Amino acid sequence: MSEAARHPGLPRRGFLGLSAGAALLAAGCRSATDPDAGAAPGGSAAASAPDLQIVYGSAPDPTQLLHRGPDTPAFVNLVLDRLVDLDPATLQPVPWLATSWEWSADRLKLVLKLREDVTFHDGRALEADDVVFSLVGATKSSQVKPLLERLADVKASARNEVTLTLAKPTSNLFDALAFNPVVDARTYAEGRASDTVNGTGPFSWQSFKGGNQLDLVRNQRYWQSGRPRFERITVRSVTSSQAALSALQSGQGHLIGAVPGRDLKVLAGNPGFTVQSAKASYQQAFLGVNVASKPFDDLRVRQALQYAVDRERIVAQVYGGHAEASSLPWPSNTPGVTPDQVTRYGHDPEKARGLLREAGAEGARVPLTAANSPVFSSLVELVKYDLEQAGFGVDVQLLDNAAIQPKIQQGTLEGLFVANHGMVSVSPLSGITVSGPLQVGRNTSHVTDPAYADLQARAFAAADEQARADVNHELSEYLLTQSFHITLAHAWETYAFASSVRDVSTSALGYLRLTDTRRDA
Repeated sequence: MSEAARHPGLPRRGFLGLSAGAALLAAGCRSATDPDAGAAPGGSAAASAPDLQIVYGSAPDPTQLLHRGPDTPAFVNLVLDRLVDLDPATLQPVPWLATSWEWSADRLKLVLKLREDVTFHDGRALEADDVVFSLVGATKSSQVKPLLERLADVKASARNEVTLTLAKPTSNLFDALAFNPVVDARTYAEGRASDTVNGTGPFSWQSFKGGNQLDLVRNQRYWQSGRPRFERITVRSVTSSQAALSALQSGQGHLIGAVPGRDLKVLAGNPGFTVQSAKASYQQAFLGVNVASKPFDDLRVRQALQYAVDRERIVAQVYGGHAEASSLPWPSNTPGVTPDQVTRYGHDPEKARGLLREAGAEGARVPLTAANSPVFSSLVELVKYDLEQAGFGVDVQLLDNAAIQPKIQQGTLEGLFVANHGMVSVSPLSGITVSGPLQVGRNTSHVTDPAYADLQARAFAAADEQARADVNHELSEYLLTQSFHITLAHAWETYAFASSVRDVSTSALGYLRLTDTRRDA
């Protein structure tokens, strides 16, 4: 049965959602005439502004196109396209470079039909071999390569057709297809792009100056007719969030991102600026628990942590309201998730203290580790207070990010740790397959329960929506009960832009969509 997406054309647009460490958005000046006036055949249209200034926290890295590095989303969707997009509301695949797809009866083979009107920036037509090259490369080096581990073979079955063969059924293959961009097989070698990235996206790579400024120009051949709306984009790196805020206020930037929501309060009430959060893609802030460390080998102690933390206060004070309190790592609209699961653990310090007394752990001193940054320092301060009110003694250790990340990945942290990650905003299965803190079989919390692995296996094998919803519900119950991964907040990417900026959007994964963006003169 054909599984061509049921949403033809462009995906449903929503608020801009940016992923971990990702940055900002942009805008261009609208023409005095109708914005679509002047459109010429073949996708040429009167651009609405000569340039667009984007300011964000880290420099673009062209070597990371298949790795999804922390700065990649700031520019990658401007230069490159993907096979599919995901609908922000349903997370179901919608057409992009792939126009339709069909599964075999045993769901071990997927045939993708490709658009026939797509060219790279150098004028060469997109071919199936480019898609094969990109997917094979992602299985070797991508940050989300675990999503492709069941992919046994990828081949060009026709000039505009690619056939994917799986070793075992998987229900989240489209997550991987939405994450990984399609690159030019002729200029992308050994996991890296050349100095000039040749893509199929709405903007062409013009120059990369000093490692911190990327200049892009309008792709006159773009397959979405009449788009994009402006001629040039400049993406500049500004490492200080306060400097980015100053750039916006002075008019040196049109849009900024990666600025903590609470720091944007200075713009509140100013009609010249808009502050907005994206809910389709988020970073989950969590309290991780090493279950091999006493007293956290006792389930009652771990559940005491759940009741101890005040999630609503964290949302208000750490994120300035640009976040959502939840007991679960994945979205509340995930199929199979119930409202009771989302709100399972309310703030109840007395209940937490009672569980500690039951376990004989009241007054136990525990280590709490986090990165030494403004946001994490604030998180740790509130979590420490909450845990002490519940009866814990807490010893805080703040480390440089470069020091703590290997410890999280290798699982060498003792006691408790505060961190964040973003894969859970896609699907529960992708979260427990890719994310180190939740990964089945090898995670930071040292959970090796066969029941957890069985739930993952059932999620992979789920053949229809009802089966996926059922296993999502059980996965949620498992995490809530076992309490080795305690969600603190879903922290939405918050960005600010001049009030003249309109029509900005992004994919469900947080990648920039600037094809319709414009800025009033």
